[in-house]
Amino acid sequence: MIVLNKYKVSDVKKFRRFMFLSILLISIITFTSILTLNAYSKDIPQFDYVSVQQGDTLWSIAKDYAGSKDIRQVVYEISELNNIHNTPIHSGDIIKIPLN
Repeated sequence: MIVLNKYKVSDVKKFRRFMFLSILLISIITFTSILTLNAYSKDIPQFDYVSVQQGDTLWSIAKDYAGSKDIRQVVYEISELNNIHNTPIHSGDIIKIPLN
């Protein structure tokens, strides 16, 4: 007979089985919740909206948002997102800029 704090364990085999199943269940729940959080947090697109000013070009706008990315790739992403293909942009247009 093993004494754990104030409680007496009469069947050690059942106690070990209970502890194993409890730890296994807690591990499965933790693992599932971590995977679920990672799955939902990665695919949320984020955007910024820019009002085009006089003299702005897609290149100058992309340069402000490129950071370490290639400016040509950012210009392509902006033109694809806003359906701007070989058409000029005008002052007052609102352009959606991807931030991811």
